[in-house]
Order: sequence, then C-alpha cells, then structure tokens
Amino acid sequence: MNFEEFINTVKDTIKDYLPEEYKDAEVKLLENRKLNTHYTGLTVTRKGDTLAPTINLNALFENYGQQTENNLASVMEEVASVIQHTPGKFDIGRVMDYDSVKKNLFMKLSAAEKNADVLEHTPHITKEDLALTFHIMLDQGEKGTATTMITDKMMDAYGVDLEKLYQDAMLNSPVICPVHIESINDALATLGKTMIEEMKDAGAPPKLIQEMEERLEEEYRNNPMTVVTNNLSVDGASVIFYPGVMDQLGERMKGDYFILPSSVHEILVVPDDGNISFRELTDMVKEVNRTQVAPEDRLTDQVYHYDTADRIFEKAETFAERKKQKEAERGISADKAAGTLPRSEKRHKTAEMSL
Repeated sequence: MNFEEFINTVKDTIKDYLPEEYKDAEVKLLENRKLNTHYTGLTVTRKGDTLAPTINLNALFENYGQQTENNLASVMEEVASVIQHTPGKFDIGRVMDYDSVKKNLFMKLSAAEKNADVLEHTPHITKEDLALTFHIMLDQGEKGTATTMITDKMMDAYGVDLEKLYQDAMLNSPVICPVHIESINDALATLGKTMIEEMKDAGAPPKLIQEMEERLEEEYRNNPMTVVTNNLSVDGASVIFYPGVMDQLGERMKGDYFILPSSVHEILVVPDDGNISFRELTDMVKEVNRTQVAPEDRLTDQVYHYDTADRIFEKAETFAERKKQKEAERGISADKAAGTLPRSEKRHKTAEMSL
C-alpha cells in the first residue's frame, strides 16, 4: 500500500473505529505546514465541535510501513483513540480572550531560515538565526498536549503588539513549562539504571550485565555537558531564553559556556574552559544532526556562546572574532601605556610626521 492509498483508506474507514456519535462527523484531509514539518493531516469534526486534532498521516504511514507487526487495524485504533481523547467541545472564548490566553502562553524555538514561510505570517522574535514563536497551551494530560500557535491575525485580534506578546510569554512560559536543568552524567546514570534493570528482567547473564555497567560508567564519567529543557522534555530548547536562565547556567558553569542545539526539545551546555574549540563542537553537532536527530526535530548546525561578563548570547564564531578583536585592542592599549608602539605603527607615525 503506497502513501496515497494509505491516506484514502484511513479517511474512508476511520468512522468504523469510532462510536456512533461520530457517524455524521466530517472527515477531511488537508496539507498542514507547521514549524519544522509539512504533512498531510486528517481531521474528524462533529457538528458543534470547536476543537479537533489534526492527525499526522505521514508519521503514521512511516510507523505502519516500518513496523510490520502493526497492521492497519491497530493504526486505525490509534487514530480513533487520539480523536476521542481530544475534547470536541472547547470554549473558543478562551482563545479569543487575551487575558485568558496570556496565562497559557509558552514559547517554541526553531530555525528562522528553515521556517521562513511559516514565520512570514507568525509573530516571532529572532535570536541570531533562531526564532521564538508563541503558543497557547490548550490542554495538558497523560496522552500529550493540545496547543495552537499564535498567528499575526490572532495577535491583531487581541489588540496587542509583538513586544507585549513577548513580555507576557517570558513571564508565563516558566510557569506553563518550567525549566529543567540536569547534568548529562545524572541523565545517563538514570538511563543506565533502567537499561540494567531491563537486562536483569530479561535474564541476561551476570557477566554481560557487569560489562554493560562498566561501559555505561565509562561513558558518563566526567562528561562536562549539561542538559537544558522543560519539565515535559518536549519543545524545551526555548527555555534557554527564559529570564535569568543564561546567567543561572553561567554560575553553574563557573564562567562562559557553549550552547549546542541538540534538538528543538533540548539544548546542551558545555563550559568554555579551553578544553574544546567551537569548531570541534560544530563538527559534533553536524554529525549528530545528520545521523541521530529526525528532520522535524532538528534545530540548527550552529554552536552558540554566552559571554557571562558582557551577558551576550551569540554565535560561537562571532564570539571568537569579538574576543580576538578585544585582545588586539588590549594589546595596543598596553603598548601605548608602556610608551611603545608596534613597529608597523611606528612607521605609520613617522610617515605622517614627514609629510
């Protein structure tokens, strides 16, 4: 079954997996363009519904094709479950009333150039080559979250400007999606314990378990990286721009640090202690993005830097140039203070005096 056959089959048979109350529902296929992704979506809307989820059929087809144990019926049951979980009756007034909206505002971070077509009609704040967009948390539960992105039309309807939206999002984002900071050693240790427990439950030989424990310990020993995300570990890269977070990380790192865009869900922080260059880190980010991060989760290949003294967030290569320039200026100032000038500058001054 190819993709075209798959989406039409889902559209034509989804009602067979839904309760009687959905028998007159309208089923639609639509092309959906979101941050970092473009997909064919499915919506099922009953009369009177003000909210309906958009099911990503591209992701479902990939899952259906890759996992042969999943038959079409199980895929349809999964779709039906999502449709029924989302409340059809939703107070649309909450979305149109800005006083209600601002209490549920949070931010997402994406690559500005990659999402230029979406950002063209979306209020956003640019940070270097990254873009902060604004979203409303509609529902939060065990099966996930329901959110919607604020568009230019919505912002105009609210009667607020970009600065007001930004300030309210900065105030409320840490409440809606609190920051979570954890050393990668601790994160890997937790993951390692889970893996070891699973091996024990599966009856793995003691020697194999011991070898795995030793290997895991070696992997996370003295790793300088810190993981920064939100409490959901979903769309958590934006927390780096929460008020005070960069300075908080500076205290934790005891100085300047590099910021690695692990994905849209999290970022990694590495101390700028001279042990590794930004070029090496950039090569690492590129390789991880190419081999381990799904396209829809990628942020950028850039590495960033935070200067704790000047409190500047910038691309790492920009910081390197700025640092070089500052060192050159300090060198000239030191020479002048000592009553000496570099040989090239002496020649320049002599030439001026001879004219």
